[in-house]
Amino acid sequence: MINNLVKLAREENDYATESFLQWYVTEQVEEEASPAEIIQKLKFIGKDGRGLLMIDKDLAARVFTVPAVTEP
Repeated sequence: MINNLVKLAREENDYATESFLQWYVTEQVEEEASPAEIIQKLKFIGKDGRGLLMIDKDLAARVFTVPAVTEP
């Protein structure tokens, strides 16, 4: 969906909207990568309880960072 909005902004030569949408594109890429990394780690450790505890600790330590607001 976000890619369709960026495409439309480009077709309309709406550079301000395209720039605004770039944060969402970057965020989507990061959000898609995060589960893939977790799945890869889970496959690697298998049923090792210590590994699961380490992953749990890492996930619990994640902190949401509010994006900076830029003035137009």
